[in-house]
Amino acid sequence: MIEIDHAHIRFKTKTGHVDAVRDVSLRVEDGEVFGLVGESGSGKSTLLRALAGLVPLAGGGMRIDGQAVAHRPQRDVQMVFQDPYGSLHPRFTVDRTLREPLAINGIGNQDTRILDALAEVGLGAAFRFRYPHQLSGGQRQRVSIARALIVEPRVLLLDEPTSALDVSVQAEILNLLRRLHRERKLTMILVSHNLAVVGFLCQRVAVMRNGEVVEQLGVEAVRAHDVKHEYTRRLLFATQGYTREPVRS
Repeated sequence: MIEIDHAHIRFKTKTGHVDAVRDVSLRVEDGEVFGLVGESGSGKSTLLRALAGLVPLAGGGMRIDGQAVAHRPQRDVQMVFQDPYGSLHPRFTVDRTLREPLAINGIGNQDTRILDALAEVGLGAAFRFRYPHQLSGGQRQRVSIARALIVEPRVLLLDEPTSALDVSVQAEILNLLRRLHRERKLTMILVSHNLAVVGFLCQRVAVMRNGEVVEQLGVEAVRAHDVKHEYTRRLLFATQGYTREPVRS
């Protein structure tokens, strides 16, 4: 479903340029959930935005279902952003937020679709005319997921969709995404810095560092800590948290 061939993404700076993504090649099968992990600044989100048509390539190519990715958003490819507080328009009700992509894509029967979309993400009709400031962080992210799914995409791009949420709410959103993947047979790419989150949802994972993919492996290898690259090993160690000896009096 997704093919990335030697992708290179470059941004201009005041002193020259920075190579955010360098020579990345990946394959994601139809219906697969694929993880991209790495520390902040490793190029994960930039690669995801390029797949969504929001960032141009400086070199290489990207194809979704055999079609080259254009430099504009596509209906079949939708994205859920990291910050549920910043990704919703503060003056739009939930109804208007969900109605807008339907209008843009010329999709009819909008009232029914809006109610169905809310129900699918676990929100009732009572949330339809609320504003973002009247919702919790988890509810806002559910609205963001509903907005992405309401146009019935085949590919869902998830840019750290749980990192801004409390731990208990993170689990709810991850369970929701797992159910939606199963029911809709979506192809997903999940960006995260947390290997535990990726291990819960994904079948395979690519580890990025400094704009490059340093390792690709199955999620079973992640769970078994069967990794080859030292950087991946350090990420696994960081995911485990830390322990400390008790202070002795």
